[in-house]
Amino acid sequence: MRALSHAHACASSVALSWRKSDVRARKAKRVSAVEPTGSLETFSGAWYGPDMLQKSSEWTLILSDEDIAEIDDALATCKSRGLTDIVELGPDNFKLPKLGEKIVAMGEELLNGRGFALMRGFPVHHFTRWEACAAFHAMGRYMGTSVPQNKLGHIVGHVKDLGGDPNDPLTRLYTTSAAQPYHTDSADIVGLLCLSQATEGGHSQVTSSVAIWNELVKRHPSSARVLEREFEVSRKGEIPPGKQATYKIPIFHRYKGRLCAIYDRSFIHSALTMDGVAPLTAEQVKALDDLDALACSDDLRLDMTLEPGDIQWLHNHTTLHARSAFRNEGGNPRHLVRLWVCPPKDTAMELPPVFAERFGTVIPERGGIRVEGQVLSCPLDTE
Repeated sequence: MRALSHAHACASSVALSWRKSDVRARKAKRVSAVEPTGSLETFSGAWYGPDMLQKSSEWTLILSDEDIAEIDDALATCKSRGLTDIVELGPDNFKLPKLGEKIVAMGEELLNGRGFALMRGFPVHHFTRWEACAAFHAMGRYMGTSVPQNKLGHIVGHVKDLGGDPNDPLTRLYTTSAAQPYHTDSADIVGLLCLSQATEGGHSQVTSSVAIWNELVKRHPSSARVLEREFEVSRKGEIPPGKQATYKIPIFHRYKGRLCAIYDRSFIHSALTMDGVAPLTAEQVKALDDLDALACSDDLRLDMTLEPGDIQWLHNHTTLHARSAFRNEGGNPRHLVRLWVCPPKDTAMELPPVFAERFGTVIPERGGIRVEGQVLSCPLDTE
Protein backbone atom coordinates (compact mmCIF):
# COMPACT_ATOMS: atom_id res chain seq x y z
CA MET A 1 0.00 0.00 0.00
CA ARG A 2 1.16 3.50 -0.69
CA ALA A 3 -0.53 6.67 0.49
CA LEU A 4 -1.53 9.21 -2.15
CA SER A 5 0.32 12.48 -2.32
CA HIS A 6 -2.50 14.34 -4.06
CA ALA A 7 -5.54 15.13 -1.97
CA HIS A 8 -8.06 15.33 -4.82
CA ALA A 9 -7.85 11.76 -6.06
CA CYS A 10 -11.60 11.23 -5.63
CA ALA A 11 -13.41 14.55 -5.38
CA SER A 12 -12.89 15.81 -8.91
CA SER A 13 -13.47 12.43 -10.56
CA VAL A 14 -16.69 11.56 -8.74
CA ALA A 15 -18.67 14.71 -8.05
CA LEU A 16 -18.82 15.96 -11.64
CA SER A 17 -20.54 12.81 -12.90
CA TRP A 18 -23.84 13.85 -11.33
CA ARG A 19 -24.36 17.18 -13.08
CA LYS A 20 -26.88 15.93 -15.63
CA SER A 21 -29.24 14.38 -13.06
CA ASP A 22 -28.71 17.32 -10.71
CA VAL A 23 -29.88 19.76 -13.39
CA ARG A 24 -33.00 17.69 -13.83
CA ALA A 25 -33.55 17.70 -10.10
CA ARG A 26 -33.15 21.43 -9.68
CA LYS A 27 -35.57 22.13 -12.52
CA ALA A 28 -38.23 20.18 -10.63
CA LYS A 29 -38.23 22.65 -7.69
CA ARG A 30 -40.31 20.29 -5.61
CA VAL A 31 -40.74 20.47 -1.83
CA SER A 32 -39.88 17.27 0.01
CA ALA A 33 -41.92 15.53 2.69
CA VAL A 34 -42.07 16.73 6.28
CA GLU A 35 -38.75 16.36 8.06
CA PRO A 36 -38.38 13.55 10.62
CA THR A 37 -38.97 14.68 14.15
CA GLY A 38 -36.62 14.24 17.07
CA SER A 39 -33.17 15.59 17.76
CA LEU A 40 -30.14 14.61 15.75
CA GLU A 41 -27.35 12.77 17.53
CA THR A 42 -23.74 11.87 16.84
CA PHE A 43 -22.23 8.42 17.34
CA SER A 44 -19.01 6.96 18.68
CA GLY A 45 -16.80 4.84 16.44
CA ALA A 46 -15.97 7.56 13.91
CA TRP A 47 -12.42 7.75 12.60
CA TYR A 48 -10.61 10.31 10.46
CA GLY A 49 -8.26 9.51 7.59
CA PRO A 50 -5.20 11.54 8.59
CA ASP A 51 -5.23 9.95 12.05
CA MET A 52 -5.58 6.47 10.59
CA LEU A 53 -2.69 7.07 8.19
CA GLN A 54 -0.46 7.62 11.21
CA LYS A 55 -1.65 4.35 12.76
CA SER A 56 -1.30 2.02 9.76
CA SER A 57 0.37 -0.68 11.84
CA GLU A 58 -2.85 -1.03 13.83
CA TRP A 59 -4.95 -1.95 10.81
CA THR A 60 -2.39 -3.73 8.61
CA LEU A 61 -1.77 -7.47 8.90
CA ILE A 62 1.43 -8.49 7.14
CA LEU A 63 1.37 -12.18 6.28
CA SER A 64 4.35 -14.01 7.75
CA ASP A 65 6.26 -16.91 6.23
CA GLU A 66 4.37 -19.16 8.62
CA ASP A 67 1.03 -17.75 7.43
CA ILE A 68 1.95 -18.38 3.80
CA ALA A 69 3.14 -21.88 4.63
CA GLU A 70 -0.29 -22.61 6.14
CA ILE A 71 -1.94 -21.40 2.93
CA ASP A 72 0.40 -23.58 0.84
CA ASP A 73 -0.36 -26.63 3.00
CA ALA A 74 -4.11 -26.04 2.79
CA LEU A 75 -3.96 -25.70 -1.00
CA ALA A 76 -1.92 -28.90 -1.29
CA THR A 77 -4.42 -30.76 0.87
CA CYS A 78 -7.34 -29.57 -1.25
CA LYS A 79 -5.63 -30.74 -4.43
CA SER A 80 -4.78 -34.13 -2.97
CA ARG A 81 -8.43 -34.62 -1.97
CA GLY A 82 -9.82 -33.40 -5.27
CA LEU A 83 -11.46 -30.36 -3.67
CA THR A 84 -11.41 -28.10 -6.72
CA ASP A 85 -14.79 -26.34 -6.36
CA ILE A 86 -13.88 -23.00 -4.80
CA VAL A 87 -17.48 -22.45 -3.66
CA GLU A 88 -17.07 -25.37 -1.22
CA LEU A 89 -13.83 -24.21 0.41
CA GLY A 90 -13.85 -22.83 3.94
CA PRO A 91 -12.68 -23.45 7.51
CA ASP A 92 -13.86 -27.09 7.53
CA ASN A 93 -11.64 -28.18 4.65
CA PHE A 94 -9.11 -25.34 4.28
CA LYS A 95 -7.28 -25.48 7.59
CA LEU A 96 -5.37 -22.36 8.66
CA PRO A 97 -4.54 -23.04 12.33
CA LYS A 98 -2.89 -19.76 13.28
CA LEU A 99 -3.74 -17.53 10.33
CA GLY A 100 -7.39 -18.49 10.73
CA GLU A 101 -7.37 -17.12 14.28
CA LYS A 102 -5.88 -13.86 13.00
CA ILE A 103 -8.60 -13.59 10.34
CA VAL A 104 -11.37 -14.22 12.86
CA ALA A 105 -9.94 -11.48 15.11
CA MET A 106 -9.69 -9.15 12.11
CA GLY A 107 -13.34 -9.84 11.29
CA GLU A 108 -14.39 -8.92 14.81
CA GLU A 109 -12.52 -5.63 14.48
CA LEU A 110 -14.20 -4.97 11.13
CA LEU A 111 -17.66 -5.42 12.63
CA ASN A 112 -17.16 -3.69 15.96
CA GLY A 113 -14.14 -1.40 15.47
CA ARG A 114 -12.81 0.82 12.72
CA GLY A 115 -14.51 -1.16 9.95
CA PHE A 116 -11.55 -1.66 7.65
CA ALA A 117 -8.29 -3.60 7.51
CA LEU A 118 -5.48 -4.36 5.10
CA MET A 119 -3.65 -7.65 4.61
CA ARG A 120 -0.30 -7.49 2.85
CA GLY A 121 2.06 -10.04 1.38
CA PHE A 122 -0.40 -12.50 -0.18
CA PRO A 123 1.91 -14.12 -2.77
CA VAL A 124 -0.14 -13.64 -5.93
CA HIS A 125 2.88 -14.15 -8.20
CA HIS A 126 3.60 -17.47 -6.47
CA PHE A 127 0.08 -18.84 -7.03
CA THR A 128 -1.87 -19.97 -10.07
CA ARG A 129 -5.16 -18.15 -10.61
CA TRP A 130 -7.10 -21.07 -9.10
CA GLU A 131 -4.81 -21.12 -6.05
CA ALA A 132 -5.15 -17.37 -5.53
CA CYS A 133 -8.94 -17.40 -5.83
CA ALA A 134 -9.31 -20.55 -3.73
CA ALA A 135 -7.14 -19.27 -0.89
CA PHE A 136 -8.76 -15.81 -0.96
CA HIS A 137 -12.26 -17.28 -0.81
CA ALA A 138 -11.36 -19.73 1.95
CA MET A 139 -9.74 -16.99 4.06
CA GLY A 140 -12.87 -14.83 3.75
CA ARG A 141 -15.01 -17.77 4.84
CA TYR A 142 -13.33 -17.62 8.25
CA MET A 143 -15.40 -14.44 8.76
CA GLY A 144 -18.71 -15.84 7.50
CA THR A 145 -20.60 -17.08 4.45
CA SER A 146 -19.77 -15.89 0.93
CA VAL A 147 -22.70 -14.51 -1.11
CA PRO A 148 -23.20 -13.95 -4.87
CA GLN A 149 -22.12 -10.63 -6.36
CA ASN A 150 -24.16 -10.53 -9.55
CA LYS A 151 -27.05 -12.18 -11.36
CA LEU A 152 -24.66 -14.83 -12.72
CA GLY A 153 -24.08 -16.11 -9.19
CA HIS A 154 -20.38 -15.31 -8.99
CA ILE A 155 -19.06 -15.88 -5.46
CA VAL A 156 -15.60 -14.68 -6.46
CA GLY A 157 -15.97 -11.57 -8.62
CA HIS A 158 -13.50 -9.86 -10.92
CA VAL A 159 -13.10 -6.09 -10.80
CA LYS A 160 -11.60 -4.99 -14.11
CA ASP A 161 -12.35 -2.86 -17.14
CA LEU A 162 -14.57 -4.80 -19.54
CA GLY A 163 -15.06 -1.81 -21.83
CA GLY A 164 -18.61 -1.06 -20.73
CA ASP A 165 -20.22 2.35 -21.01
CA PRO A 166 -20.16 4.04 -17.58
CA ASN A 167 -22.95 6.38 -18.74
CA ASP A 168 -25.33 3.47 -19.35
CA PRO A 169 -27.67 3.48 -16.33
CA LEU A 170 -27.57 -0.35 -16.17
CA THR A 171 -23.77 -0.62 -16.16
CA ARG A 172 -22.17 -1.60 -12.87
CA LEU A 173 -19.19 0.72 -12.64
CA TYR A 174 -16.72 -1.85 -11.34
CA THR A 175 -16.72 -3.32 -14.87
CA THR A 176 -15.36 -0.05 -16.33
CA SER A 177 -12.29 2.13 -15.87
CA ALA A 178 -14.40 5.09 -14.72
CA ALA A 179 -14.32 6.50 -11.22
CA GLN A 180 -16.60 4.76 -8.77
CA PRO A 181 -18.35 7.17 -6.41
CA TYR A 182 -18.47 6.60 -2.69
CA HIS A 183 -20.66 3.61 -2.05
CA THR A 184 -21.46 0.52 -0.04
CA ASP A 185 -21.70 -2.98 -1.49
CA SER A 186 -24.68 -5.29 -1.05
CA ALA A 187 -23.06 -7.37 1.68
CA ASP A 188 -21.80 -6.88 5.22
CA ILE A 189 -18.11 -7.36 4.38
CA VAL A 190 -16.25 -6.87 1.10
CA GLY A 191 -12.74 -8.09 0.42
CA LEU A 192 -10.62 -6.90 -2.52
CA LEU A 193 -7.47 -8.81 -3.52
CA CYS A 194 -5.19 -6.95 -5.92
CA LEU A 195 -3.73 -9.18 -8.64
CA SER A 196 -2.38 -6.31 -10.73
CA GLN A 197 -2.66 -2.52 -10.53
CA ALA A 198 -3.26 0.10 -13.21
CA THR A 199 -0.39 2.09 -14.66
CA GLU A 200 -2.27 5.28 -13.79
CA GLY A 201 -5.08 5.91 -11.30
CA GLY A 202 -7.21 3.22 -9.68
CA HIS A 203 -6.60 4.66 -6.23
CA SER A 204 -8.81 3.56 -3.35
CA GLN A 205 -10.48 5.82 -0.82
CA VAL A 206 -12.19 4.77 2.41
CA THR A 207 -14.17 7.02 4.75
CA SER A 208 -15.96 6.32 8.00
CA SER A 209 -19.69 6.72 7.34
CA VAL A 210 -20.07 7.38 11.08
CA ALA A 211 -17.67 10.33 10.74
CA ILE A 212 -19.59 11.59 7.71
CA TRP A 213 -22.85 11.46 9.67
CA ASN A 214 -21.35 13.22 12.69
CA GLU A 215 -20.00 16.01 10.48
CA LEU A 216 -23.34 16.33 8.68
CA VAL A 217 -25.06 16.78 12.04
CA LYS A 218 -22.57 19.51 12.97
CA ARG A 219 -22.23 21.31 9.61
CA HIS A 220 -25.37 20.45 7.59
CA PRO A 221 -28.13 19.27 9.94
CA SER A 222 -30.87 19.83 7.36
CA SER A 223 -29.03 17.53 4.94
CA ALA A 224 -28.63 14.91 7.66
CA ARG A 225 -32.41 14.87 8.06
CA VAL A 226 -32.95 14.56 4.30
CA LEU A 227 -30.58 11.60 4.16
CA GLU A 228 -32.76 9.80 6.73
CA ARG A 229 -35.63 9.89 4.26
CA GLU A 230 -36.19 7.50 1.39
CA PHE A 231 -34.40 7.75 -1.95
CA GLU A 232 -35.40 5.65 -4.95
CA VAL A 233 -32.63 3.26 -5.99
CA SER A 234 -32.21 1.15 -9.14
CA ARG A 235 -31.32 -2.53 -9.09
CA LYS A 236 -29.57 -2.08 -12.48
CA GLY A 237 -31.45 -5.00 -13.99
CA GLU A 238 -30.51 -7.55 -11.30
CA ILE A 239 -34.00 -8.06 -9.88
CA PRO A 240 -34.80 -10.68 -7.21
CA PRO A 241 -38.03 -12.70 -7.59
CA GLY A 242 -41.08 -10.70 -6.54
CA LYS A 243 -39.24 -7.37 -6.52
CA GLN A 244 -39.44 -4.27 -8.72
CA ALA A 245 -36.70 -2.64 -10.80
CA THR A 246 -36.25 0.02 -8.09
CA TYR A 247 -36.73 0.20 -4.35
CA LYS A 248 -36.85 2.96 -1.72
CA ILE A 249 -34.53 3.27 1.25
CA PRO A 250 -32.90 6.04 3.32
CA ILE A 251 -29.12 6.41 3.26
CA PHE A 252 -28.44 6.80 6.99
CA HIS A 253 -30.14 4.72 9.67
CA ARG A 254 -30.07 5.14 13.45
CA TYR A 255 -30.97 1.70 14.76
CA LYS A 256 -30.58 0.08 18.17
CA GLY A 257 -27.87 2.46 19.30
CA ARG A 258 -25.71 2.25 16.20
CA LEU A 259 -25.49 4.09 12.90
CA CYS A 260 -25.41 2.27 9.58
CA ALA A 261 -25.42 3.49 5.99
CA ILE A 262 -26.33 2.14 2.56
CA TYR A 263 -25.39 4.29 -0.42
CA ASP A 264 -24.42 4.34 -4.07
CA ARG A 265 -25.25 7.53 -5.94
CA SER A 266 -24.80 5.83 -9.31
CA PHE A 267 -27.76 3.56 -8.44
CA ILE A 268 -29.84 6.60 -7.47
CA HIS A 269 -28.84 8.26 -10.75
CA SER A 270 -29.80 5.08 -12.64
CA ALA A 271 -33.28 5.12 -11.07
CA LEU A 272 -33.85 8.68 -12.31
CA THR A 273 -33.75 7.44 -15.92
CA MET A 274 -36.69 5.08 -15.36
CA ASP A 275 -40.34 5.80 -16.04
CA GLY A 276 -42.37 6.78 -13.02
CA VAL A 277 -39.41 7.77 -10.84
CA ALA A 278 -39.77 11.29 -9.48
CA PRO A 279 -36.83 13.64 -9.97
CA LEU A 280 -34.75 14.57 -6.97
CA THR A 281 -35.65 17.68 -5.06
CA ALA A 282 -33.18 20.52 -4.76
CA GLU A 283 -32.65 19.70 -1.10
CA GLN A 284 -32.03 16.02 -1.92
CA VAL A 285 -29.35 17.05 -4.39
CA LYS A 286 -27.77 19.33 -1.79
CA ALA A 287 -27.84 16.56 0.80
CA LEU A 288 -26.11 14.13 -1.57
CA ASP A 289 -23.58 16.80 -2.51
CA ASP A 290 -22.87 17.50 1.16
CA LEU A 291 -22.41 13.77 1.82
CA ASP A 292 -20.03 13.32 -1.14
CA ALA A 293 -18.04 16.44 -0.27
CA LEU A 294 -17.47 15.20 3.27
CA ALA A 295 -16.57 11.70 2.11
CA CYS A 296 -13.94 13.18 -0.22
CA SER A 297 -12.66 15.79 2.21
CA ASP A 298 -9.00 15.79 3.22
CA ASP A 299 -9.80 15.58 6.94
CA LEU A 300 -12.09 12.52 6.70
CA ARG A 301 -10.94 10.13 3.99
CA LEU A 302 -8.09 7.63 3.94
CA ASP A 303 -6.28 7.17 0.61
CA MET A 304 -4.45 4.05 -0.44
CA THR A 305 -3.34 2.30 -3.59
CA LEU A 306 -3.56 -1.48 -3.44
CA GLU A 307 -0.44 -3.22 -4.70
CA PRO A 308 -0.37 -6.83 -5.99
CA GLY A 309 -0.81 -9.08 -2.96
CA ASP A 310 -2.71 -6.50 -0.88
CA ILE A 311 -6.19 -7.43 0.40
CA GLN A 312 -8.51 -4.67 1.58
CA TRP A 313 -11.36 -5.67 3.90
CA LEU A 314 -14.29 -3.31 4.64
CA HIS A 315 -17.45 -3.35 6.74
CA ASN A 316 -20.01 -1.80 4.42
CA HIS A 317 -22.40 -0.68 7.15
CA THR A 318 -19.86 1.67 8.78
CA THR A 319 -17.60 2.71 5.89
CA LEU A 320 -17.96 4.08 2.38
CA HIS A 321 -15.37 3.37 -0.30
CA ALA A 322 -14.56 4.78 -3.71
CA ARG A 323 -12.10 4.37 -6.57
CA SER A 324 -10.59 6.92 -8.89
CA ALA A 325 -10.60 6.45 -12.65
CA PHE A 326 -7.70 4.49 -14.08
CA ARG A 327 -5.82 3.75 -17.27
CA ASN A 328 -3.91 0.65 -18.36
CA GLU A 329 -0.89 1.05 -20.62
CA GLY A 330 0.96 -2.16 -21.43
CA GLY A 331 1.62 -5.01 -19.02
CA ASN A 332 -1.16 -6.62 -17.04
CA PRO A 333 -4.38 -4.56 -16.80
CA ARG A 334 -5.75 -3.56 -13.41
CA HIS A 335 -7.40 -6.64 -11.94
CA LEU A 336 -8.85 -7.10 -8.47
CA VAL A 337 -10.69 -10.14 -7.15
CA ARG A 338 -13.68 -9.42 -4.91
CA LEU A 339 -15.46 -11.36 -2.18
CA TRP A 340 -18.70 -10.55 -0.33
CA VAL A 341 -19.15 -12.08 3.12
CA CYS A 342 -22.11 -12.34 5.50
CA PRO A 343 -21.00 -12.81 9.13
CA PRO A 344 -22.75 -15.30 11.45
CA LYS A 345 -25.91 -14.22 13.22
CA ASP A 346 -24.20 -13.85 16.60
CA THR A 347 -21.62 -11.37 15.26
CA ALA A 348 -23.37 -9.55 12.40
CA MET A 349 -24.58 -5.99 12.95
CA GLU A 350 -28.34 -5.69 13.54
CA LEU A 351 -29.92 -3.97 10.55
CA PRO A 352 -33.25 -2.13 10.29
CA PRO A 353 -36.02 -4.10 8.52
CA VAL A 354 -35.92 -1.87 5.43
CA PHE A 355 -32.50 -3.35 4.53
CA ALA A 356 -34.36 -6.49 3.46
CA GLU A 357 -35.27 -4.60 0.27
CA ARG A 358 -31.63 -4.87 -0.79
CA PHE A 359 -30.31 -7.74 1.33
CA GLY A 360 -33.26 -10.10 0.88
CA THR A 361 -33.48 -10.47 4.65
CA VAL A 362 -31.89 -8.79 7.65
CA ILE A 363 -30.87 -12.05 9.29
CA PRO A 364 -27.96 -14.15 8.03
CA GLU A 365 -27.55 -15.51 5.47
CA ARG A 366 -28.30 -12.08 4.03
CA GLY A 367 -26.93 -9.94 1.25
CA GLY A 368 -25.68 -10.55 -2.24
CA ILE A 369 -27.45 -10.34 -5.57
CA ARG A 370 -29.99 -13.14 -5.84
CA VAL A 371 -32.10 -13.78 -8.93
CA GLU A 372 -34.15 -16.69 -10.22
CA GLY A 373 -32.23 -19.59 -11.75
CA GLN A 374 -28.90 -18.50 -10.29
CA VAL A 375 -26.10 -21.08 -9.96
CA LEU A 376 -23.23 -20.23 -7.62
CA SER A 377 -19.76 -20.34 -9.17
CA CYS A 378 -16.23 -18.98 -8.83
CA PRO A 379 -14.92 -18.16 -12.33
CA LEU A 380 -11.18 -17.66 -12.63
CA ASP A 381 -11.71 -14.60 -14.84
CA THR A 382 -14.57 -12.51 -16.14
CA GLU A 383 -17.36 -14.28 -18.02
